[in-house]
Amino acid sequence: MGRQRYAWLGGSLVCLLAWSPAWAETAETGQPRVGSLSPLVVTATRSEIRREEAPSGYSEVTREDIERQPATTLAELLRDVPGLAIDNEQDGRSQIRVRGFNPGQTLILVNGRRLNNTDELVGHSDFRMTQIPTAAIDRIEVVRGPTSSLYGADALGGVINVIVRPPEDTWAGRVQSRLGSVHPRSGGSERNLAVHAAGPLSERVGAMLSLDYLDRDGVLNPDQPGIDEIEGREALSGMGSLFFRPGEGHEVELFFHGSDDERRARRGDADTRELDIRRYSTGARYQFDAPTWTARVDAYRSRSDSEALHLDRRDQHTDDIVDASATYYWGAGQELTVGADHRREHFSRDREGEREHDDTVNHRGVLVQNRGHFLDDRLVLTLGTRYDDHTRYTGEVSPRAGAVYALTPSTRLKADYGRGFSAPDLRRSAADYDFTFATRPLRIIGNPDLEPERSDSYSLALEHEDERHRAAITLFRNDIKDLIDLRCIEFCDPGSRPPGEDELRTYINVDRARTQGVELELGRQFDDGSLLRANYTYLDARNRDTGETLEWRPRQRFNLLAETPVWQGAAAHLRGEYIGSQRRGEVRTRDYTLLHMGLRQSLGHGLSLAAGIDNLTDQRLAEVDDAFINEIRGRFYHASLNWEF
Repeated sequence: MGRQRYAWLGGSLVCLLAWSPAWAETAETGQPRVGSLSPLVVTATRSEIRREEAPSGYSEVTREDIERQPATTLAELLRDVPGLAIDNEQDGRSQIRVRGFNPGQTLILVNGRRLNNTDELVGHSDFRMTQIPTAAIDRIEVVRGPTSSLYGADALGGVINVIVRPPEDTWAGRVQSRLGSVHPRSGGSERNLAVHAAGPLSERVGAMLSLDYLDRDGVLNPDQPGIDEIEGREALSGMGSLFFRPGEGHEVELFFHGSDDERRARRGDADTRELDIRRYSTGARYQFDAPTWTARVDAYRSRSDSEALHLDRRDQHTDDIVDASATYYWGAGQELTVGADHRREHFSRDREGEREHDDTVNHRGVLVQNRGHFLDDRLVLTLGTRYDDHTRYTGEVSPRAGAVYALTPSTRLKADYGRGFSAPDLRRSAADYDFTFATRPLRIIGNPDLEPERSDSYSLALEHEDERHRAAITLFRNDIKDLIDLRCIEFCDPGSRPPGEDELRTYINVDRARTQGVELELGRQFDDGSLLRANYTYLDARNRDTGETLEWRPRQRFNLLAETPVWQGAAAHLRGEYIGSQRRGEVRTRDYTLLHMGLRQSLGHGLSLAAGIDNLTDQRLAEVDDAFINEIRGRFYHASLNWEF
C-alpha cells in the first residue's frame, strides 16, 4: 500500500511534541483506584482541580484500562465509559455518541488542543478516532454534558481530552508488538507495532516521540462472497515534540502530530472502495506558571486530507487556531479563569478534478469562569459564561453553573447546568452541496437556512468513592432546540421512486428534541488485588414534536469488568457489554451482548505478555437483526509482547 508515503511523517517526527515536567507532576496517581480515576483533572475547568471536585458526568480511562484491550482506535478505548454509545458505521468504522448527541457534537482534544471535526463533513468517517498512537496515551478525560462555556462549538455533547503519557526524569518508554486474527471468518489478521519514548536531552531541553504502525486485512462477509464487511487498514500514526524551559515557570513546546491511513474494502471481483487519509497538527505552546496565576497560549494548525479513490473525490478540512487562557488565584479558595480564541475553518471538496465546494468561516470566542470554595471547602461553586461569534450566525452566549457539596469526606452531591450550541458544518449548510451515493439511489443536498443547534442541560449526581469502593448515580436531561436531522423530501414512500431517479434528502432543524436518562456506577477493589466494576446507562431520546424515538441510540447499555490475580505476576479479566435495542429506520432492533477475556503475565525486567479473545461468542449483527446494515469484528484472538524501559 505504498509504504514510501510514510516518509513525510517519520521524518517530521524525529525532531518534534514536548516533554513537560509539569505534566509529570500532574499525573502522579499512586495506586489505581476502583473508579479508574486520577487525583487531578484539567479538562472540566481548564485548570487543575481535584478529581472529587470535578462536575457530574466526569469519567476517566486510565493506562491500566488501555492495556486490558487490543484497541487501535479511540472509540474502542471509550466503549466502557458510562453515558457513551458506539455507532457502528460503514466498513466496520466506529464513532461515539455522548448521552444521545450526534458524534460530531463531541469535541476531541489531544493535550487540550482540538482535532479538526471531520465527523459531519465526511459521511461515515471515523478519522478523529484513528489518529492517536495508543502507546502514547497516559489517560483519557471524558466530560459528559455541554462544555460550550469553555470550548465553544462542537462541545454540545461533551469533551474528550486525550492526555499523552508524561516522561520521567530519565528516559523511559514502551515497545509493544501485537498479532491478532479473526476466526472463523475469512481475513482480519492484524499486526501492530508501537514505540513510545520520552526524556531529557539536556538540563533545559526534553523530547518525546511515539510511533504506531497497524496493518490489518479486511474481513470478508460470509453471506456475500468477495465483499468485505470490515475494511482493511494500513496506517502509521505518531507524535513528537521538543520542549524548552528558558527560565523558572516558563515552558515552550514545539509539537507535531500526524497520521497516514489507507483503507481498502473489497466490493466484488472488480470493485474496491479505497480511501486514503492524511492528517496532521503542528504548532507551538507557551505556558507560564507563577504562585498566584498561570497562563497558556497555543497556536497551531490541524488539517485532514482524505481522498476517496473509487469516487475520484478529495476533501480537505483545515483549522488554524490561536487559543489563550489564564487562571488567577485571587483569594482563599478562589480562582478566576479567562480566555479568548480564534479559529479559521476551511473546507473544500474536489470531484473528478473539479472544485465542487470551497468555503471558509471564522469562529471567535471569549470566556470567563470563577470557582470558589466555601464552608471550609465543603462547597465548591462554579459560575462561568462564554460569548461566541461566527461568520454566519449571531453571537451565542453559553452560561454554566455547578455545585459540588461534600456530605462526608468520601461522599458528594453534584449539580450542574450548562447551555451549549453547535453551528451547522460547512457541508450541510452549503447551498451548493449536492451528493449522490455511488452504491445506492440516494441524493443529499445542503440547506443554507439551517440554524445552530442549542441545548439546555441539567444533571444531578450522588457519588461515593474511597480507596476500595466507588458508587455513583447521575440523572441527566438535555433539552435540544433546532436539532439538525436528515429528512426525505422526494420519493420517500416505498415504491414511489421512478426508475432512474434517486430518493432526495436534505438537512432540517427539528424544533424540539430531548435526551434524558440515568447513569449508574459501582465498583470495588479487593484485598487480594481483584477488581469488580460495572456501569449501566438508560437513555430516552425523542423528537418532542412527533414523539418518535431518535435513531441510532441504544436505550440501555451495561458494562462489566471483573479482574483477578491467578498466579504470581498474572491477572485474568472478563469484560462484558450489553447493548440494548435501538431504532433503525421504522423498526427497533434486538439487543445483543459481547464478551471479552484476557490474561496478562509479567515476565520481569519490564517485559510482559498478554493474550485474549474479543467477541468471545463471535456475535454478528446481521444475525442479531436484519435492521443492522453495518458489522462489528468477529471473534478476535490476540497476543502481545510489551517492554517497559
